[in-house]
Amino acid sequence: MMSIGAGGGKQTDAQDARVCACLEKILLNPLFAQSERLQRFLKFVVTETLAGRTDRLKGYTIGLEVFDRQSDFDPTIDAIVRVEAARLRAKLREYYDGEGQADPVRIELPKGSYTPVIQCRTATATEIPPPLRDTPLLQRGGEVDLRYPPPIEDKPSIAVLPFTNMSGDQEQGYFADGITDCLITELSRLPGLFVISRHSSFVYKGVSKNTGEIGRELGVKYLLEGGVQRAGNHMRITAQLIEAANGAHVWAERYDRELKDIFEIQDDVIRRILAVLQVKLAGQEVGHRGHEGTCSLGAHDCLLRGLECFWVYSRESTEEARRHFARAVELDPTYAIAHAWLARALVFQWSQRWDPDPNLLERALEHARKAVELNPQLPFAYSILCWVQTWRKQGEAAIAAGWRAVALDPNNADAHLFLSFALAVANRAEEALHYIEQGIRLNPHPSAFYQLVLGLCYLVLEEYEQAVTIFKRGIALRDVFAPNHIWLCVAYAALGRDEEARIERDKVLAILPDRIPMGQDVWLDKDLSLRMNALRRLTGLP
Repeated sequence: MMSIGAGGGKQTDAQDARVCACLEKILLNPLFAQSERLQRFLKFVVTETLAGRTDRLKGYTIGLEVFDRQSDFDPTIDAIVRVEAARLRAKLREYYDGEGQADPVRIELPKGSYTPVIQCRTATATEIPPPLRDTPLLQRGGEVDLRYPPPIEDKPSIAVLPFTNMSGDQEQGYFADGITDCLITELSRLPGLFVISRHSSFVYKGVSKNTGEIGRELGVKYLLEGGVQRAGNHMRITAQLIEAANGAHVWAERYDRELKDIFEIQDDVIRRILAVLQVKLAGQEVGHRGHEGTCSLGAHDCLLRGLECFWVYSRESTEEARRHFARAVELDPTYAIAHAWLARALVFQWSQRWDPDPNLLERALEHARKAVELNPQLPFAYSILCWVQTWRKQGEAAIAAGWRAVALDPNNADAHLFLSFALAVANRAEEALHYIEQGIRLNPHPSAFYQLVLGLCYLVLEEYEQAVTIFKRGIALRDVFAPNHIWLCVAYAALGRDEEARIERDKVLAILPDRIPMGQDVWLDKDLSLRMNALRRLTGLP
């Protein structure tokens, strides 16, 4: 196969004729026939390349000669050429993945360049289109069942299933859920374990499945389950560690204690699990377990009630969660994790535009920083600081906080999520993919928000077909979550699939009928911001 352009050799007249014939075929294809812009763009860059004038393939020249811009056109401000180049790359990939697979000429537009690479096949040459990049959860290989996450080989893997509320009072459900939350948080901080996230564990609340099924679906070897019965100041807690594959009980214990002993019980459960699984703690890890620094049962109870409300993710429940977290901080101003959760509730309200207070983000930052100050070894505090600073467009600080959170808690799926988002909006999508993929392995039943961040990574990388697939997956999980619809609309626009973009735009306007600004502009990289805003303008979204 001979290459023309971008360093290829000089072509013959016969090769020129083959290229021109294939170019005309491409321009008549339905992928290009409805887009005069893309037709003019592709024809211009190919013609100039064949004529040996690749030095003219600059953003300024293309803007004037293809897109009819005036002589004062500045490609660093007007992103039209970059946006259309990204659409052209995507359309060419789609064409050669389909009807153009057997074409004797292949035209590609490398990322970061406007000079096409034109490859002329020899009579016997065949070319297989490069496969799409898959996340680890999609690409298995070997004898592994494609439906399930790959097993963890280098350390014990565990999921803490929701503890059952065995009290006669259903209102005590928050207490049983809170114990589950605390055990997940404490176990996840230990590098010697692989621990499934809270979100995926709670998928099994009230679900009747055998241990083998759950173990396969989560890709773990062990399950921790139990029950909680609370009456006044007395409680009974049962806990069992089970080998998922065969349902065998590895360890079991029952605790009949006073409510004030809740923290000691949690510590004892963790200690027993580590002993049974033969997980040894490094010296610096021994002192990092426990109940995150409060002796106030009232403050801890407010925290647990707040968590129950927060996970509902509605406007009303988030406001109620915020009140509980604020009360926990009031009862114990030194309770670091309560400050961190209050910060998370505040920034969530701000990002959803549920509270008109313009100082909401600043208050979230104050509580996140207070949490770090009170407990410099608290991973959750750093992950929330990363999240808040990303929205405040403090990119380097956000990424540094995210790295710290992941280092302190390698099993924290949300820490990976927030760090991935910060990297993606800073135009570091390759790094971002690593962290969101790890976050999804920790959270095999990811929420629509995880799919949003994964989709944004591919959007930033200009891999629009992959982005479409991911955003659709997020919409299937939660159809009323507007951001996946918004960015699916953008991805369609980037691909020139205008009718699908219009349909998606109508869905967005139905979800957000008040036409409020749809999504905060958090892009931390100037060039990326210009490109994304130009793409959004193509959609017609406000």
